[in-house]
Amino acid sequence: MKKIVTLMVLICLTFAGYSISTVQPVQAISKYSEKWHTVRTTEKVYRYKPYVPKGDYMYQMKFIHKTTIKKGTYLRLRCPGTHYPWQFVIRGHYWTVLRNDARWFRNVR
Repeated sequence: MKKIVTLMVLICLTFAGYSISTVQPVQAISKYSEKWHTVRTTEKVYRYKPYVPKGDYMYQMKFIHKTTIKKGTYLRLRCPGTHYPWQFVIRGHYWTVLRNDARWFRNVR
């Protein structure tokens, strides 16, 4: 009888929206997120300046001015998902990080 009651309680809690899980928290920035998020870098990464030569199309974009971003730098970041994965602004200039993963930053709350 006690096993049946325990099973019924677990079923009721599951349908009520409660769950017992050991899943790790996921990054708050999803792919193709147009909103700006404040993040902190967890490792050294390289930033590039997007450049479209005059008379070329957007898909022929080149990336110039490769510079490093130090570990622990705070950025306002978004993932437009159109031409390159990660975009941010420093002093009015748009920069990009050419990495597909999200392991190089952590969200700031």
